[in-house]
Amino acid sequence: MRPTTIETLCAVSTAIVVVVAIITDLRSRRIPNILTFTAFGIAVAVRLIFQGWLGLGIALSGAVAAPGVLLLLHMGRGLGMGDVKLAMAVGAFLGPTMAVISMLAAAIVGGVIAIGLLMRRGQMMSEFFSLCLIGLPFLKARKQHSEPADNTPASAAPAVLTMPYGVAIGIGSLATLVVYTWL
Repeated sequence: MRPTTIETLCAVSTAIVVVVAIITDLRSRRIPNILTFTAFGIAVAVRLIFQGWLGLGIALSGAVAAPGVLLLLHMGRGLGMGDVKLAMAVGAFLGPTMAVISMLAAAIVGGVIAIGLLMRRGQMMSEFFSLCLIGLPFLKARKQHSEPADNTPASAAPAVLTMPYGVAIGIGSLATLVVYTWL
């Protein structure tokens, strides 16, 4: 079965948006609003033009489903607003079903990236034991986030472990598009 014009247009647009998001997230750890809001507007307009009110419903339900899945999977923690807005734009292009699949794929890719970052920084074992000791908070060492006694600025403290999650969203979305195209 050949993809329709709207499916092809949305797939190509999604690919362009996520590639740009990957590049900007890797470079600056930010996903610009101009990218996400423009992509969302284009997705809604394209769906509305090609599919009418049904397309508008598909775009809006996808725009709610994709960030909803991410927020549920991450319990609302660890995601930046750029990541949520990127998921919203991808969801508007892909529709609710493919948006959910691509965000689940993004979660898997994000887990692999996180494990790779932990292994690279030599923190894999400490994070594993930290995860195992969640039920025993008195055994888990806690870091204090207060000002040191010698009045050195807090900015001199070690950086928090972060990862560019836009990369995971982009790779998950591209993988979903590739699998959908082959099936």
